[in-house]
Amino acid sequence: MTSFIRKYRHILTLAGAVLLTCILSACGGNIDLSGAAGLNEPTEEPTSAPTEPAVVDAQPTEIPPATGHIIFSSNRDGETDLYMTTPDGIEIIRLTTNALVDEGTTPRLSPDGSKVAFSSTVGDNTDIYVLDIASQIITRVTDALEKDASPSWSPTGQQLAFESFRDGNLEIYTTNIDGTNQTRLTNDPAGDSNPVWSPNSNDILFVSNRFGNSDLFLLGPNGAVSTLTTSPTPDNAAVWSPDGSFIAFQAFSGELSNICLIGRDGLNQVCITTRAAEYSIPVWSPDGQWLAVNDQTNILVLKPTSGEIVQLSQAEILPRGIPAWSPDGLRLVFQAQSGGDMEIYSALIVTNEFTRLTSIPGYDGEPVWANR
Repeated sequence: MTSFIRKYRHILTLAGAVLLTCILSACGGNIDLSGAAGLNEPTEEPTSAPTEPAVVDAQPTEIPPATGHIIFSSNRDGETDLYMTTPDGIEIIRLTTNALVDEGTTPRLSPDGSKVAFSSTVGDNTDIYVLDIASQIITRVTDALEKDASPSWSPTGQQLAFESFRDGNLEIYTTNIDGTNQTRLTNDPAGDSNPVWSPNSNDILFVSNRFGNSDLFLLGPNGAVSTLTTSPTPDNAAVWSPDGSFIAFQAFSGELSNICLIGRDGLNQVCITTRAAEYSIPVWSPDGQWLAVNDQTNILVLKPTSGEIVQLSQAEILPRGIPAWSPDGLRLVFQAQSGGDMEIYSALIVTNEFTRLTSIPGYDGEPVWANR
C-alpha cells in the first residue's frame, strides 16, 4: 500500500493521497471473498482519513492515462442512438443512425469488448440488436412481434440471454448472436425477467415473482431452476462477481434499497450497506474487490471484505443511472444531472477528480467503458 501511494504521490494533493490510503488500506495481497458469512460490519459513512502523510518518492511514476472508449446513448441529434467517445471526451463518433435505442437501457458489452448488444424500439416493436464496434455493422438478432429486451452475453460472446413476451408471458430465452437457435428456457405463469449470464459458466441469474414477490433465481445448464432469495420485500438487479462466486443485488424496503451479497449457492447473504437509499444497480470492479453504486447524490465505492466506503462527489453534479468501471479499475464513468442537462462524466477514484465528457444539450446516458 505504502509503495503504491509513494508511486503516485507527486500528482496527488494530500487529501487525494489520504483518500488513496482509505481505498487501499485492505488491499495488501490477494483478497478472498469466499468467506462472505464473516464479512466485517460495514460503516455507514466514508471511512475516516489517516493522519500520517504519504511518503514522497524521489522518482515517482504517473498514474496511467485512461485507455479504451466509452459508449453511451444520446438523443442529441433527435433520435436516441449510440455514440462513442475517447476517455477525455475530445473525440465523439456516432455509431448508429435512427437506431431508436431504448433510453434508460444500458448497452451491454461483449466479454471481449468488441461488440455491443442493445434493445431498440421501432414503431411498436422492441427487439435486440448487436453492433460490431470496429465495423459499425448492426445485426438484428430478434424479430418477434412482442417485446424482446435485457440482453446478456454468454462467457464465449457467441450467445445472448434475453427476456421476451413472445409466448404470452415474460420468460427467459437464449439465442446465437446471428439470431439463430432461439430457445425458451423458462416456462412459468409468473413473469421471469432480467437474465444475467454467469461470466464463467452456463448458469443464468434471473428475477421472478413466482412467490408473489420479486426474488432471485438461478437457471442451470440442465434447465433446473433454484431459488436464491425469498425475501418478503423485493430483491432485484442481480450482478455476478467477475469470478462467478458471488452475486450483488438490491434488497428493497419500500421505495429504498440496500446493496447485499449472496453466494451462488444461495448461502451467506450479507448486506454491505446499512442505510437504505435510492441505490442504482451495483457494478463490480474488474478485479472483483470493489462495488460501485450511485445513491443519486454520490458515487460510492464499497469494499465488501472490510466495509470501507469511499465517496466520490462534486457540488452540483448529481449522479444518475449505473456507473461503469474503466478496464484498469482506476476510474468510473457515469451519467449525471448538471445545469438542467444529463451529461457523461468520469471520476478518477484516487483523487475524486471529475471530468465532464459531453456538453451538447440533450440526453447523454447509459455509458459503458470498452477496453479497445
